[in-house]
Amino acid sequence: NETEVWLMEIVRRQADQVGITMPQVAIYDALDINAFATGARRNASLVAVSTGLLNNMSRDEAEAVIAHEISHIANGDMVTMTLLQ
Repeated sequence: NETEVWLMEIVRRQADQVGITMPQVAIYDALDINAFATGARRNASLVAVSTGLLNNMSRDEAEAVIAHEISHIANGDMVTMTLLQ
């Protein structure tokens, strides 16, 4: 659908801008406005976005949230958090 195409394009563009491999992208069904990034490496990661986020935020707002998640991947934050736990 149109929202999925838009989401994939945004994630691809942002991944290219920070020099990482295109993450897998998931949309999960939840009323909560949420997104997260996970993965073992910068080039093996996933960005997940809730339907609540997609349905309740403007595209500009959602794009900013996705950029925040992409920055976690680019900075290797998931590995750091795993090691800290």
